Amino acid sequence: IAAAVVSLYFLELTNVFVPAHVGFQCHERGLSLPYVEPARETVPLLMLFSLAFAVPSATIMIGEGIVFCCLCRRQGSSADASGAVIGCNFSSYLRRAVRFVGVHVFGLCAALLVADILQLSTGFHAPYFLTVCKPNYTLLNTSCDESPYVMQDICTGQDADAISAGRKTFPSEHATIAAFAAIYISKFLY
Repeated sequence: IAAAVVSLYFLELTNVFVPAHVGFQCHERGLSLPYVEPARETVPLLMLFSLAFAVPSATIMIGEGIVFCCLCRRQGSSADASGAVIGCNFSSYLRRAVRFVGVHVFGLCAALLVADILQLSTGFHAPYFLTVCKPNYTLLNTSCDESPYVMQDICTGQDADAISAGRKTFPSEHATIAAFAAIYISKFLY
């Protein structure tokens, strides 16, 4: 888990790895949508992380608690000298719950790591890329009429973080995290 967390730190919070530069069409409407600040997103990333961790963790704890109670009830109330129900002690519940939560956290980190690597290597543009990039088409050696596909980095936008984020859209971090949490919980409950 530690290696995944350290890798995520370098991929997400530093500029050690930069996204691939992919070309775009001059004045492409599909890349000129308005930019939404990360704090104003419908589902902010911090809330998604919280829900993707808390909901599955709570489900695991409750599910393992139900299994623990059913197991204790089925085995009867025969207690040994220490007061623990034979074959049904709290440490086994705790061990199973922590193991499932640990696997869930590792899976979240691994899924996010794979998504980040794919985002950096593909460099697909976000729908707001041209809005934050503010390309200066006069820097091209040719006109947009002659060569409408731009491969050079002609961005003049001031927000380097927004431009970098505009080059990292596929696969979506939101979709990756939500899908992993949903699949893990469905497999746990099955």
